[in-house]
Amino acid sequence: MSETIVAGRETVLEVPERIAGIEVPRVLGRVEAAELGPTLIVVGGMHGNEPAGVKALQRILARLESDPVGLDRGRLVGLTGNRKALAAKRRYLVNDLNRYWLPGRVARLRASTGPLDGEDEELRDLNREIERQLFEARETVYLLDLHTTSGPELPFATHDDTLRNRPFAFAFPVPVVLGLEEELVGTLSSYVGTLGVVTAGFESGQHDAEAAVDRAEAAIWIALEASGVLLKDNHPEVEAARHRLARECKGLPRVVEVRHRHAITPDDSYRMKPGYENFQAVAAGEPIGRDGRGPVVSPFSGLILMPLYQKQGADGFFIVQRVARMWLEASAVVRRWRLERLLPLLPGVRRHPDLPDSFVVDRRYARWLAREFFHLLGYKRLGDASRVLIMSRRLHDRSQ
Repeated sequence: MSETIVAGRETVLEVPERIAGIEVPRVLGRVEAAELGPTLIVVGGMHGNEPAGVKALQRILARLESDPVGLDRGRLVGLTGNRKALAAKRRYLVNDLNRYWLPGRVARLRASTGPLDGEDEELRDLNREIERQLFEARETVYLLDLHTTSGPELPFATHDDTLRNRPFAFAFPVPVVLGLEEELVGTLSSYVGTLGVVTAGFESGQHDAEAAVDRAEAAIWIALEASGVLLKDNHPEVEAARHRLARECKGLPRVVEVRHRHAITPDDSYRMKPGYENFQAVAAGEPIGRDGRGPVVSPFSGLILMPLYQKQGADGFFIVQRVARMWLEASAVVRRWRLERLLPLLPGVRRHPDLPDSFVVDRRYARWLAREFFHLLGYKRLGDASRVLIMSRRLHDRSQ
């Protein structure tokens, strides 16, 4: 590890010689500004077959180390996700690290003192580093989680749809996907969001494409400004990053919401039909892939997201639909007015007997109270039984 003092800031940088095929350090680097401010944590390589985020962090950290100006306020921390899976060039070893962040498991592994295997050790080690950064932070903490996918794709951003997260996620001039947190249980972003961290995810392209590294680097520059670590309109790298992403995403929808996830298991022998890419239109009933039971079709019309073209993974594809920006503006108003207080007055809706800030929605009496209506009020689905929905209010759903 090299340590340098440049223009009143401390830079700690660890750069691996290669990303895949070798165990990389947990802390890729840390850059401190002279002035106190927010903390931006950027995580790359949560999946071991996604090295683009780590490579992009390497570029940014090296640039900031040599830049005599550096950061304006606060600090940037670059972390590696699943180190062992990166070394093995596999998505994961035993368990998907980005579906592993359940509060009970985190608490159990935090308390463990003995040796651990596989993703248990990765979670414990990464969580310890994140908790250290939270303890040292003096202002708001932001986390950007960098990912890539197996199919050809253009970039997009994701976030748990809270009023605190929205400005951060919408700083990226790419499509913003709502509702993934309901489908992908146990993600790092969702977990640290419960701790009060402002979070966003960024999918930058196909796993091994050089363009994915370039887009991830652009996302980091934008996140540095959106978090307040860089001052607005003060760094040409940020403006260049915005222009690049906006140019590539021209004509794509600004906001979409997940309407369907096709979950798979290894026993399904699922195979995606070749040729699909992000935001490609599909029609209801269109054959999208095959499994051991025969053709798999889209349940309704929309846009396809993250078609699976790799061996490991539990998500065959997603179907998303466009969301009007007016809907988001309306949701901000009703959340600030706390209109969810009126929900128990509606037929088929009752407070959950055990879960705070949660409601049980009986589908028989409240068919018109679609999941999207609760999304408007700042709720997400916890359960989806045949007769009832369990909708729970998102934590920290307020503005900065």
